[in-house]
Amino acid sequence: MFYGKCYLCEDDVSDPVIEHFIPHEGDPAKKYDWNNLYYACHRCNGIKGTITDILDCCDPATDVFRAIKCLCPSVPDDKITVEAQYNDSKTQNTAGLLDKCYNENNTGIRGISREALHEKLFEYYCKFIVNRRILKSRDSLQSDRDRAMEHLTQMQDVSYPFSVFWRWHVASDAFLAKIF
Repeated sequence: MFYGKCYLCEDDVSDPVIEHFIPHEGDPAKKYDWNNLYYACHRCNGIKGTITDILDCCDPATDVFRAIKCLCPSVPDDKITVEAQYNDSKTQNTAGLLDKCYNENNTGIRGISREALHEKLFEYYCKFIVNRRILKSRDSLQSDRDRAMEHLTQMQDVSYPFSVFWRWHVASDAFLAKIF
């Protein structure tokens, strides 16, 4: 259901925690309700805490991708861009939460986990840029272009780590937007 990714930051999670979308606060009905159990990383679980009134990525009527724009910075130490595309409270609250999930470094452990998250994201971003460059270059062989198209298509699939970023980078890039 969550493709092995944290439902907030979209990082692959090898050691997940179960996040309660609606805090259970001791209520067994909420604590064990399958529809309230979400796959999360330790970092995002700790940052979300008891925050409520956010977009539900499991609700088929909710398009979180269109609601919140996420873009990588040009260097790993810079802030990741998270922008609400709508003005309703759930979208605004979710964008604020995601901004914290990607950028908060107010404690030692959050600083370390932020750096690790940014480095991992930046590694994927470099792959994205290399494949874009192959498509743009006149010197690229057709077989290289085909492989680059396959990679960029794969990166936009919801099961791919950080797919929201690659989908927004494609949508924000006039050259790639024409292709995809």
